[in-house]
Amino acid sequence: MSVTLLHLSDPHLTEDPASALRLRQVLDLPPSRRPDAIVVTGDVADHGQPREYQAFTAAMTAGIPWIAVPGNHDNPEILRRELRQDRSPVIEVGPLRVIGLDVTVPGEDHGFLDEDTARLVAARARGAHQVALALHQPPVRTGHAVADAMLLTNPEALIDLVRRIPPVVAILCGHVHTALASSLAGTPVLGAPGIASTLTLDPDRRPITMPDCPPGLALHHIDDDGSITTTFHHRA
Repeated sequence: MSVTLLHLSDPHLTEDPASALRLRQVLDLPPSRRPDAIVVTGDVADHGQPREYQAFTAAMTAGIPWIAVPGNHDNPEILRRELRQDRSPVIEVGPLRVIGLDVTVPGEDHGFLDEDTARLVAARARGAHQVALALHQPPVRTGHAVADAMLLTNPEALIDLVRRIPPVVAILCGHVHTALASSLAGTPVLGAPGIASTLTLDPDRRPITMPDCPPGLALHHIDDDGSITTTFHHRA
């Protein structure tokens, strides 16, 4: 059985209805591209307020399972309360188990994978046929100086975790508001484009993101053998 994941990131929802409209645009897919599950890799809310998370749950597509992990703009406790999730949410779709990681550091833009989180994720991966890990900050450099100043600061801990819980078919991330394809110790690293805005190509340009670009999404098609094909799209 193959699995299709809709991977979204960085809606940065506010009380402005326009932010929820951008989220709905990337959820509005043709029936032929309907995913089996949805993964949202952080910055669900722009200010970490309850109403922002309530707007998120109101927008999510009915009938499709989903998880969301916190980003640096989120309040993890409020996110978990409003979204009714715990610190490491899990979706099981066919042979694939998607596990969320909270790597946020209070008051900081970078991420850090602590040992307690790694142990929890390892326990939840036990017995899985295939695993995808979802976190906010990428564990790899992007070449953009501003973005690269706020990545996951201890990617070696993620490498160790991946080696403890084979087979990990993908590491899913967001945060940098641009499509991303890389690898970490042989494991694909795939970042979804931003919903709220798009990262500029020039790191010296201000502001560094463009809010007038169409919101983006990634679709990951994962086969029985663990091979993965990703396509990136934007919804006008």
